[in-house]
Amino acid sequence: MPSQSTLDASAKTKVKNVIGTSSNKIQFAALARIYYAYPDTKKWSYAGLQGGLAFVSNNTTKSLHFRMVDLDGTRGVIWEHELYDGLVLNQDRTFFLSFEGDVSCRFSFYLSCIHDNL
Repeated sequence: MPSQSTLDASAKTKVKNVIGTSSNKIQFAALARIYYAYPDTKKWSYAGLQGGLAFVSNNTTKSLHFRMVDLDGTRGVIWEHELYDGLVLNQDRTFFLSFEGDVSCRFSFYLSCIHDNL
C-alpha cells in the first residue's frame, strides 16, 4: 500500500473522473488492496490489485457497486463487483472486510485507515 493513509486531492479527482458522477454517486472511497479466497475459502491471497476503492450507487440502474480505480496508471476501473441482495460484509479484522463472491469465492478489502466522502 502507498505510505499515505487517505486519498490525496489528485487521487480523489482521478476516482471521480474515472467513475463519472453524472449517473453515479460515490458514497465513499479509500485506498485499498483486494484479496480473494479460492478454492479454499479460508486461505487469503493477494489479487495484485490496489488503488482507490469506491462504494458507488448508480442512479440510472439503481444498483450498488464496489469499483477500484487504478491510481498509479491509466487503466481506469480495474475491478468491479455489483452488490447483490443479501450481501453480508464481514469485518474479519480491523480494516479487513470480506464478503461472498461468485462460485464459492470470497473477496476481501484491506482498507486504509481513513475513508473519504467524495
